Amino acid sequence: MIKFFRHTRKLLIEKNQMGKYFKYAIGEILLVVIGILIALQINNWNENRKSSIQEISVLKSLRDNLQQAEEQSKALINREIELKQILIKSINVASENNRSYKKQITDSIFKIAVWDLQRDLPTLTTYLNLKNTNQLGLIKNKLISEKFTQLDFKYNRLADILDDRLNVQEIRIDNISENNINFIQLLKFEIPEINNANEVSTDYEEILKNKKVRNLLGMKLTLTKDIIDRRLELDTEIKALLKLINEQLQN
Repeated sequence: MIKFFRHTRKLLIEKNQMGKYFKYAIGEILLVVIGILIALQINNWNENRKSSIQEISVLKSLRDNLQQAEEQSKALINREIELKQILIKSINVASENNRSYKKQITDSIFKIAVWDLQRDLPTLTTYLNLKNTNQLGLIKNKLISEKFTQLDFKYNRLADILDDRLNVQEIRIDNISENNINFIQLLKFEIPEINNANEVSTDYEEILKNKKVRNLLGMKLTLTKDIIDRRLELDTEIKALLKLINEQLQN
């Protein structure tokens, strides 16, 4: 093709047909420019296609991760609600006159009230890996990107208050096991080989009249209530993101 163009230009010059030569040269330049534009368009199309494939892969990975996180979130919320109810039940003992109600505070119930503590967060490994490797930028949907920013904020808020409750537990509440109860009695649930037949039973009704014990459990209840609220906020963000991602994948 190049030889053909050169040969044509040479003939026009030899015949001294400069007008036709310039027209031909301009046409040749236009053909080259058009060829370059077509090549760039094809290249852009290929790049966009690769980017779309990568984006779909990222969205599918995030969807799978968020579906797992949603299940974990639901289970963790239920555990927190159970702990909240047991803490309320334990604190209410001193205010109840019904003897049968007070007897409901058993070793296992008191053990949960004092010791039970959920520190887990829903697993967002895929999201965190993509965030750390700057691959979240592959997502073109701005609403999804903004939702991930909100998810990140809610996730960190929950992590902070979980740390606060853990600190209160370790510094203050764990002391109840050392100072106020017969802890050996509680070991029968974890280590049945221990012979605790001669151990003195703990009077939980009397312990729960202790202002310090009640205040500590009240602190734990307050933190647990706040944690439930933040777990629910995070759960809402997870559900909203799943909905957006599914819609994007369907489109």
